[in-house]
Amino acid sequence: MIADDDLRDVMAEERSRGVKRKKIDAEQRRKRDQVKRDLADVLASGDEIAFMKILRATGLKDGTPQFENAVKAFRAQRGGR
Repeated sequence: MIADDDLRDVMAEERSRGVKRKKIDAEQRRKRDQVKRDLADVLASGDEIAFMKILRATGLKDGTPQFENAVKAFRAQRGGR
């Protein structure tokens, strides 16, 4: 017969194997999808001001390396047309 401690150990191990996925809120998903659509439109149009607004809306601040790199990449992509 299996001891209670052994059974608890096996049960704990089985629980730790499963990775619980974080449920994404429907509102968060809708906002993320809208940002993706807006970004695709801006990239297609080449509107740098609108691109910067999207960067700011996603939480990037002016002057940060991430913001500057994104703008630089946008300009390079736009100039490659």
